[in-house]
Amino acid sequence: MPFVCTKCSAVISRHFLDGRYSPPDKCVTKQCRSKVFLPVRTDADTVDWQNLRLQEIVSDKELDAGRMPRTIEVELTGDLVDSCVPGDVVMATGVVKVMSTDAAGGGGG
Repeated sequence: MPFVCTKCSAVISRHFLDGRYSPPDKCVTKQCRSKVFLPVRTDADTVDWQNLRLQEIVSDKELDAGRMPRTIEVELTGDLVDSCVPGDVVMATGVVKVMSTDAAGGGGG
């Protein structure tokens, strides 16, 4: 997403990792060094995404007393968004993405 410096009108482009919004810290122009920027929302590239929680299927034979089925969170993007509804049986393949608890919004404080 591009940002415009309110002092010198310089345009600074930012890429948001994992969709986390973070405006520029300071202007890149040596003479300016402003810290106030306006986002140019009309030029932003957006991505459709959706988070799902998948749960393993456990048959009655495999079910131990008191054992909860394992779950994993999955992030869908693009044409996979809204491709399934709760209760659907799916098979997922993809890339494991490690996220720290701070980046995932975990508290624990």
